[in-house]
Amino acid sequence: EDIKKDPTKSMRKMAAERNVALITVTRAVHEVLGLKSFVRTPRHLKVRENQKVLNFFKHNGDTVKIYSDKKIFTVDAGLNRRNDRFLAETRGQVEGYYRTKHPAEVMVLGIVASDGNKMPPHFFRPNEKVNSDVYYKVLSTFPMNNYVFTQDGARLTRSRRFRSSARGTWPADFWPSSSPDVNPLDFAVWSFLEGKTNKTSHTSVEALKATITKEWDNMSEDFIKTSCASVRPRIEAIIRNNGGHIE
Repeated sequence: EDIKKDPTKSMRKMAAERNVALITVTRAVHEVLGLKSFVRTPRHLKVRENQKVLNFFKHNGDTVKIYSDKKIFTVDAGLNRRNDRFLAETRGQVEGYYRTKHPAEVMVLGIVASDGNKMPPHFFRPNEKVNSDVYYKVLSTFPMNNYVFTQDGARLTRSRRFRSSARGTWPADFWPSSSPDVNPLDFAVWSFLEGKTNKTSHTSVEALKATITKEWDNMSEDFIKTSCASVRPRIEAIIRNNGGHIE
């Protein structure tokens, strides 16, 4: 009964309130009641907006959707302790890698389109502010045809100058409140690119930028199309999950 009233109450607190050992409550919860302790995850607040976006996808299949996102890359190698392995007979044969305490970094703006096209990566200068002028400068070179810019409602993309230049933008309340699950740069492009660019360390930011540009240019149209095509089923999954995150 106490758990039904407040399922967020910790077992430690329940044990203290009953003046019993924590193990007693733990066993009762797990073995007697058959309950498990789960981590609470944030949800997309704008489930209705997800439905709006889904309806747009259903009725505008021929419209090119443009996605953008920013990411910071560092000159250090980016290794995943779980996936990046080294086959050897002994640990002493394993080649280590080096990290610096405060590695040099660069922020990158990436823009891809559902038709497989992409714009050259924009590298922000040190201390350069990410504002609407930067987006305006980049988007002003994009052809004004059958496209929609899937802006995420951020303040800089709501500016008058940006919206006048990017005529095909979604309304600010169209995009999910937390969009990594449905932004192909977040769930596909960046991890793919970082896997290529940060296999080894770079001697300078310029060397890192050169590698990013090279690997970005090598990214295939098919990969971009496939990544962007995943957006609609991901939105459907979020709706089925009542606004919950899917990753």
